[in-house]
Amino acid sequence: MNDKHGLRRSLRECRRAVGARARAVSAQHVARRGLPLLRRAHHVGIYWPVGSELDPRPLARALMRVHRAVYLPVADHRPGRPLAFVPWRPPLAPGPLHVPEPRWGRRMRARRLDAVLVPLVGFDARGWRLGQGGGHYDRTFGFVRKARGRPVLIGLAYECQRLTQAPREGHDVRLHAVLTERRLYRAQDAVA
Repeated sequence: MNDKHGLRRSLRECRRAVGARARAVSAQHVARRGLPLLRRAHHVGIYWPVGSELDPRPLARALMRVHRAVYLPVADHRPGRPLAFVPWRPPLAPGPLHVPEPRWGRRMRARRLDAVLVPLVGFDARGWRLGQGGGHYDRTFGFVRKARGRPVLIGLAYECQRLTQAPREGHDVRLHAVLTERRLYRAQDAVA
């Protein structure tokens, strides 16, 4: 539990072991399950998948087909700053974190989004997330610990990324739910 680096390494290996076909099928399953889950969300933040992360783009495209606005995170060039969100539209270019970002568009603060699809390395059924280790999402959504309502934070993951108990620290932000290719884990379903 204390060795987050080793835990991240083994979970990434597990994620990479999911074959290309299974990844594509999983992304479609998540899109079918996620669309009804987000039916009331009009402004949805997503992430651009890096490496073997579960791909949120099929769900994002389904949301756009039903006239929802979809945003990608944009990192500030200054370290330690929260992410902003910009409407997803071409062209994309690598940002400071070397992840594709929209090159132009009006920035939206995280507080104004209705829901956000969050990448992760590992998770538990109580909604705790093990991220990449940079703290970008915890820093950006730290206000959610005290606020009720929006944005709803939904992690996307493969079932193999599930942990019995994710390590956590005081600055970690709990997800409202995690959606995998097999099921939806709601944080409120967990026994305290």
